Amino acid sequence: MPAVHTPHPVTAKGAVEMPGKNMMENEIEKLERRGISRYKAVMMAAQEARFVNDQIRLGILKSKEKPCTIALKKLYEGQIVVTDENEA
Repeated sequence: MPAVHTPHPVTAKGAVEMPGKNMMENEIEKLERRGISRYKAVMMAAQEARFVNDQIRLGILKSKEKPCTIALKKLYEGQIVVTDENEA
């Protein structure tokens, strides 16, 4: 039996709505209310993902989740502290 392709729902304006997009937008809005811009959030998540990847590679941390997923969860949960590069 061939696989059935179901397209993503189309909004009234004709734009394709991706699954989970609203959830991601909600999380980004929460970060912005905490004073974290989208750019800063991406930079923070990338840095944390590299750190998590190093921990996994060295055997310090064991996880079946990808480093980026772990980093984003930490960011959304407020476990990553915002620092200003000029303070260091």
